[in-house]
Amino acid sequence: MTYRSFIKYTRYLSVISMAFLIIINCASAQNISLITEGSQTPFGNLDKTPMLGNVVYSRQPDENTIPMLKDKGFDLVLSVRFDDEPVGFNAREIIEQNGMSFVQISYFKGSIKDRPRQVDDQAVEQIKQVLESSLAKGDKILMHCQSGQRAAAALGSILYRDYGFSKEEARKYAEKAGLTSKNTGAVYDRYIDDIKR
Repeated sequence: MTYRSFIKYTRYLSVISMAFLIIINCASAQNISLITEGSQTPFGNLDKTPMLGNVVYSRQPDENTIPMLKDKGFDLVLSVRFDDEPVGFNAREIIEQNGMSFVQISYFKGSIKDRPRQVDDQAVEQIKQVLESSLAKGDKILMHCQSGQRAAAALGSILYRDYGFSKEEARKYAEKAGLTSKNTGAVYDRYIDDIKR
């Protein structure tokens, strides 16, 4: 190997190493953004509002609570309910009328009538992308389902699937976000157990 080729090779390795470190640091920053415990005082019909990073995990906000969200600093409402799950009012319309963005991605596959329940892996990827994009902009997010269980399970799914958390660590953060349901917990556990990594 000539001196010139050695210098080129060394520079090439330096560039690759720096790129790898940047990728690792970005992933770590995302981890911290998703799990740093925050505080959101309950309001309206939201009696439980655990906050991790910029995300508050909750039940479905009612018609009277949605207008309060903007005053509480929320920029985006992410619903992980079934697409055909009845709400009783047009949540998207009220959210958008109050100056916030709305995204609907069902955490479970198919329809509300489908049994047994299964986590939709493509939905987990879409939820992760929405969270990452919103967190990068500094947006405050309300992620909800009917009771908050699927929203919390979605966090654990992302932490385990995409950020290398152990099953125990991912479950711990899902529980901090509000996962207490045996039924949703069982579906979540089956999904986690089936992930190959």
